[in-house]
Amino acid sequence: MSVKKSKHKHKKAQQNRHVKKITASILSRYPRLFLVIGSLLVFLGGGLLTIGYVSDARVGLSMISLFFGVAIIIFASAALPKKIKH
Repeated sequence: MSVKKSKHKHKKAQQNRHVKKITASILSRYPRLFLVIGSLLVFLGGGLLTIGYVSDARVGLSMISLFFGVAIIIFASAALPKKIKH
């Protein structure tokens, strides 16, 4: 193989190696904010179930808010930075 051809192949191989940039999501940027939002959704769902007249619509809305609140809390707690003990 000629020198020019090997240099050409080497240069082409280097161009194909792209480093993927990991974009930080909003959840990973502000995990404590999402913990608060999730907690508010859980309390809202509990409040809808316990306070006042309970109808089918309120039960459905409270179940949705409880489900999304718990899911947001789980993902936000996983995104929190871990403290390392020295």
